[in-house]
Amino acid sequence: MSASHSLDVSSPRGRGALALAPNVRQSVRYSLFATLVFGCAYGGLWLTSFTGRIAVIWVANAVVCAVMLKSARRAFWPLMLTATFAAIAGGAVFGDRPTDAILLALCNGVEIALMVLLLRRLAGPVLNQATPRLLWTFFALAIGPAPMASALLAALEQLLLRGHAFWPVAIHWYMGDAFGLLVLLPPLLTARLRDFRAMLSLAQLPGTMLALSGLAAALSVNLIFHHFPLAYLFFPAVLLLTFTRGFAGGTLGTLVADAYLLLPALAGRSETIPLSPMRDQIMVILGFAAVLSFTVVLTGTALAHRRRLERGLALALGRAEEAVEEAVVAKDAAENANRSKSMFLANMSHELRTPLNAVIGFSEVMKSEMFGPLGHPHYLEYSGLIHEAGSHLLELINDVLDMSKIEAGKFEIEKKLIDVMPVVEDCLRLMQERAQAGGVTLLREVPEEPFKLFADRRAFKQILLNLLSNAVKFTPRDGAVTVTLRRDQVRRSCLLSVRDTGVGIPTEAISGLGNPFVQARGDVAIAHEGTGLGLALVQALARMHDGTMRIESDLGTGTLVTVELPLGIAVERAA
Repeated sequence: MSASHSLDVSSPRGRGALALAPNVRQSVRYSLFATLVFGCAYGGLWLTSFTGRIAVIWVANAVVCAVMLKSARRAFWPLMLTATFAAIAGGAVFGDRPTDAILLALCNGVEIALMVLLLRRLAGPVLNQATPRLLWTFFALAIGPAPMASALLAALEQLLLRGHAFWPVAIHWYMGDAFGLLVLLPPLLTARLRDFRAMLSLAQLPGTMLALSGLAAALSVNLIFHHFPLAYLFFPAVLLLTFTRGFAGGTLGTLVADAYLLLPALAGRSETIPLSPMRDQIMVILGFAAVLSFTVVLTGTALAHRRRLERGLALALGRAEEAVEEAVVAKDAAENANRSKSMFLANMSHELRTPLNAVIGFSEVMKSEMFGPLGHPHYLEYSGLIHEAGSHLLELINDVLDMSKIEAGKFEIEKKLIDVMPVVEDCLRLMQERAQAGGVTLLREVPEEPFKLFADRRAFKQILLNLLSNAVKFTPRDGAVTVTLRRDQVRRSCLLSVRDTGVGIPTEAISGLGNPFVQARGDVAIAHEGTGLGLALVQALARMHDGTMRIESDLGTGTLVTVELPLGIAVERAA
């Protein structure tokens, strides 16, 4: 017996298939594969010297099928040709006629091709994992069309060329090939080398030795009471290994049990199965081995399927827990945002009512000419208060509208090359009157030479005005607010800083200050005007320039807010 499939090697496809390895490493692999197939074929033929004209079990086909099923699809023909020539060589060295060696190898090739192609076709993508679908597909092919086709072709060859009876040859050939597939192919497909290594690792070795002790006990009982049919004791021992160590443990236990029963039979000393001739003894042992292998694969597949379900359930539970945590966080964030917006609306209503009441009240006084005809000094004072309240009201409305535009993505900026110094001077001039009214000194630390920046002029001015307004508002009388402007040559950026000597900010509140509707200056904030949109607008405008805002503060010592904006490519080119 051998393995092959007809192929016209003179065709371009055949020549490509014969080019087995593009490098030395692949050549070595194919050489080792050929040596393995040659050894299996020669060993199977050598076994016929004990059991008759046809081997009682044919190992080579199972080995070739296992290698081909674990290899890429494109390696089908190279592996098939390698196995064919190796099997023919094994038969020739053993002493078969060249015609018999070639034709019998082709018969086995039909079996291998049917097994591999149909298993890939029917089992599909589940070849890489033990599943019930793969299990039943394999056993259906192993006891059905694959060995049957090979057996019928081999019996026909023996009938036509050697004159042997058709059905005895077909039956013996079928049983030998079927036993080989059923006993050897399942462990070759399911057991992996890394599983054996893990089973013998320091972490798993105690449990492995404990499970092996059950197998050792079954062997001891069979040796001591060899006159009794106690081979069934191997089943619980091998199942224990399968449960504790998976396919690797079940394969190891099956091999030990098979060797214990098969080797004495080959040596003619088997007392457990008192049958004659030897072929019948080996057939019974192989039947036992096939059932044991089927049990191991069935159990291992169920365990593997259960582990996959457990891992999937664990992942699903983990994702569910994460989703719950995310939902809780989102709920807290939504509640905080809702509270912030509620507080903002409360502050906003107060901020809007105060200047509006002033505008309406003082205008009514002027309209009714309470102090006589217009021109009285009080009216001049009231008109100033109306102007101040209207200006404040306009600032509030502008902040709200700008923030809403930014959040809606409709706030547009137009970057140009601007000189920052006039913008800084303009902002300081606009804030001077408010600072003097509050007893706050405005200071500047700016370069004397022109300072160029690629930015939106209006947005830059709004950033500085908001920072100055915030600083002046929370700086007590006799305090100071300092504007600093400098260039970071390493980072190629503009650093705009506003430092005040005000009340400061609690450390835990700093992280939330860039968010809209958040105002965190402690209890002092209650006594000051504002909606909490100032720093949020600054941060949003900085981000629109690919910049950042950084806040440093300590309670009672003041606050430093730094906005960093890229200078821009235009500035670098101009320089």
